[in-house]
Formats: sequence, structure tokens, C-alpha cells
Amino acid sequence: MAERRKRYKRPISLVIIGALFLLFPVWNYLSICIMSGYPYLRPLYVFSKMDPLVVLIMALSLGVGLGLLLVKRWGWRLLFLFAAALIGYNLWAVISLPDYWVNIMYLVYTVLGLAAAVYFLRPDISTPYMKMYPRGWRFEKRHPVKQQVQINGRAFETRDLSRRGLYVDWADCNLEVGQEVDVEIDGMLLKAGVVRIDSNGAGLAFRYQRPESRKAIKKILAAAASAG
Repeated sequence: MAERRKRYKRPISLVIIGALFLLFPVWNYLSICIMSGYPYLRPLYVFSKMDPLVVLIMALSLGVGLGLLLVKRWGWRLLFLFAAALIGYNLWAVISLPDYWVNIMYLVYTVLGLAAAVYFLRPDISTPYMKMYPRGWRFEKRHPVKQQVQINGRAFETRDLSRRGLYVDWADCNLEVGQEVDVEIDGMLLKAGVVRIDSNGAGLAFRYQRPESRKAIKKILAAAASAG
């Protein structure tokens, strides 16, 4: 069986954030019950006493957590609706409510909302949510390096390169995602799998890599960096 790089493994930070979004309504519900003296085993009564906007934010949090963990585009978009609602409400609460500890709690919520929004705006985190095909997360930084390569005997030039993969300009690429190809780069012959195809070109992930091939590519990257 062909060795494949784990492209669809979710970053542990994303799993933690997704789980926190699922747990947020539970924690918020219990916090409100404790501070207000509500019986936490009577959820219908508690919800009837809560601000409808707070209930909406809690429901949005469940949707965000589910959507992020399932890698759904609507989950990524719902995150920013949630962040806007959470930050707006919490800023209003800080100004309007006199309770010091409640204000501290709402400030923490605001910081968490902002941090989550910034995290999911990062290209390497947001890209998988915005693609129609399952791109996965990239854990190896790619460098804008132009390097002559041959793919199945055809000459191309890379747009970016890393120790684990590359992207080449290839209009009307006739390959398929998952297909294995031969890549010759700087005299080395490597196997690679197609992991991305778009209107401009194709992204390839190296397979069966040996330490010497990674070192050779590292030297190419170092030479390109010093030349730039």
C-alpha cells in the first residue's frame, strides 16, 4: 500500500478549540445557575430566566463546535457570527453590569472570542474549510521557490516548495487527486501523490521519503533563501 502523508489529521489545537465550543454552553449554563441560585436540574426554568441573546450565543457555540470538528464551511462562517455576537454582548455587559466578577468573566469570554477568530483566520487553518475538496492541514511551511522539476517526464517549474511537497503551475492539469506520480528534482527521483488541483496548477506531497532526499531539498531551500 502506498505511503500517504496524513493530510486530514486535525491539529490538536483545533480539536481542543472545537471541544471548548461544545463545552462552553454547559459551563455558561452552570455558571448562571450558580451565580443566580437557579436549580440546574430544571433547564426549561433556567432558560426562561435567561436573556434570549445569551441562549442564542450558547446555541451558536454548539453549532460552531460541531461545524469546526466536522470541517464544514458553515462551521467556519458560524464562528465569526458567534464571535461578533459574543464580543458585542460581552462589551455591553461590561459597561452595563455593576458586578465586578461578572465583568471579569465577560472580559475573559471576549478575549477567547477574539483569540478564536484570529486563530481561524490563519491561512493554514482556514483553507481546509473553504475548499470544495478535502485538502487537509499543512504542517510543513512552503517557501516561494522556483525550481525546475519533471513530473512523469514533463518539465515544470515549482511555485513553492517544502521538504514534504511542492506546488507547480500546471494549467489544465490532467491528473487526479490521489494519483501517484514520479518527480525528478535536482537529479533525485521521488514518488509523490497529488493532493490538490486547482485552475492554476497542482500540489504534490512526497511519498517514501528518505532522510537524504529531505536533506537535499533542505539544501535547495537554504540556497534559495540565501539567494533571495
